[in-house]
Amino acid sequence: MILYTIVPYNVIFGFGSEIYSQIFEIEYLGEKVQVYSLKDNEYIINRVVSTSPKAFVKPELQPGTVIKAGFNSSYDNKGNLKEV
Repeated sequence: MILYTIVPYNVIFGFGSEIYSQIFEIEYLGEKVQVYSLKDNEYIINRVVSTSPKAFVKPELQPGTVIKAGFNSSYDNKGNLKEV
């Protein structure tokens, strides 16, 4: 069976799913990004979620970039965490 998809194989088949349960969307530097937590106030960017082409060429928004940010536990009306 061949799957033509952009979804990683470990998401489809369930390997390593514990890291994907920790991924959430935030607004960082004016753009939406998906991040997951490393440790206290350190997050790693998983992917950029934007319709702006400029967001994809910003080096500070590239996947794999470690960011330090503080977030409170409040959510906006779309269920995303708000930045402090």
